[in-house]
Amino acid sequence: MRPLPAGRPRAAAALLLLAPLLPLASACGGHDDAHYRVPARAVRDDESPLPYREATDGRIAFAAIGLSSGLTTITGSHADLPSRLGGFARVRMIAENRYATFHKIDLDRQLLVTSRGAYPPDVNAMRVKRQPTDIELGSHDRIEFDLMYDIPKDARIRALRLYSSPTDDLGVPLQHDPGAELPLR
Repeated sequence: MRPLPAGRPRAAAALLLLAPLLPLASACGGHDDAHYRVPARAVRDDESPLPYREATDGRIAFAAIGLSSGLTTITGSHADLPSRLGGFARVRMIAENRYATFHKIDLDRQLLVTSRGAYPPDVNAMRVKRQPTDIELGSHDRIEFDLMYDIPKDARIRALRLYSSPTDDLGVPLQHDPGAELPLR
């Protein structure tokens, strides 16, 4: 191989070597800087990841990110709990408060819609797994939590019907909470 002559041909050769890296450089900057870079986490045992979809009720955004079903017994730090109806379903949730004030959400109102009807969270399962029955989110805060349901073994999971008790801009509760439906399959 012959050495390159001095001057501009060397600069051209350097550009040719760096050209494949230019798309990577542009991907690292620009509008993506306006997003948080949150590291990916492993899915928990017996859990399937769900595609990210949001449903909003008022200014509370909900997303289900993981689903486990057919759990015949759940174990916590202080108890084992067998299913009374056939199997537990665990839904990993994100709730984001887009209000400018605190907002309290009653998790006991969140219904799992199945082919056999709609079911509220199982209070005992929530306690065994040490999950809250209500949450209070600060202004523009986000939280993750699990909802635990005891459902018949042959029930096919379809969706969540979510309620946030929406308010107006002054924090006054709206008269009718229509809820929001979030598909799970």
